[in-house]
Amino acid sequence: MLQASQIILDPVEQLRNDFKKGLQQVDTLILSSVSASEPLVQNIAKTLISAGGKRLRPLLCLASSRLISEFNQNSISLAAAVELIHAATLLHDDVVDESPLRRGQQTANMIWGNKPSILVGDFLFARAFQLMVNTGDINFLDILATASSKISEGEVTQLRCFNSLDLSVDSYLEITEYKTATLFSAACHTGALAAGADPYSAQQLSQFGRYFGLMYQVVDDVNDYIMSNRGKSQGDDYREGKVTLPILLAYQADTDKSFWHQCFNDDNQPFQKPPFDQVLNRLHKLDAFKKCETIAKFYGKEAQKCLASFSNDVSYLMQMLVESYFAC
Repeated sequence: MLQASQIILDPVEQLRNDFKKGLQQVDTLILSSVSASEPLVQNIAKTLISAGGKRLRPLLCLASSRLISEFNQNSISLAAAVELIHAATLLHDDVVDESPLRRGQQTANMIWGNKPSILVGDFLFARAFQLMVNTGDINFLDILATASSKISEGEVTQLRCFNSLDLSVDSYLEITEYKTATLFSAACHTGALAAGADPYSAQQLSQFGRYFGLMYQVVDDVNDYIMSNRGKSQGDDYREGKVTLPILLAYQADTDKSFWHQCFNDDNQPFQKPPFDQVLNRLHKLDAFKKCETIAKFYGKEAQKCLASFSNDVSYLMQMLVESYFAC
């Protein structure tokens, strides 16, 4: 069993190092899957896939397989399918959000336009489903198809509630579960089943993915306001008019609701909105980030509980992965 003193890299890098060969197989399969006779399709898809990212979802898919047994070809195929679904949602998200940057680079919609980005997103979804079908197991198709449906539903609900300050925290977290946590859950669930997990173990890992995904999004919401080195500009959510968890918590606590209506009002032009620094200071004063941290830690602890029945190096690293997000 690994001890904390033995881990030199951060948990993500340690897992990536341990599963280097498997991740290389995943990347090879992804790149072969996005090959197409239409040059524009291939250019957009390969640009997005090659842009980097931690490959966190396929990594957790492989880790879940390794918790049960050795990962196999189905594990590789499912990890690739999960990343293709994720990539497809990024293309669609960037169009909806009109985002100029993704992982520090211009988004596909900024380079090629909205229509090609949407169509290539659809292409990636189709390729993902081909990989699921190739496993020959209808259970994998059922889990990932259900996840894809929930992600789309979550995206539509988020769009409808885009700048709504009246959205409850519970409703926001439900959207987060659909939009983000669902795919983490499906990655862990299918990875476990691919390695022959019993129903209880598979369900525990599915729940781990769910809680991890919820924690991940809460941390991401906070980081958008307080970090500037994450591949996009600090405060993008505010400038794009997105009402996220820190804003909802601050709005609930603030006696001056009018300030927030100035910030998130369709009638206001960007230059009429209160400056970002003023919003950031108010979020700090209202303890919005501390409240988010409490919620993230709750989900993180629940995720760690799901690993209690597993005892090997991989489960230890997954525990440490959760701990690393507490420190963000």
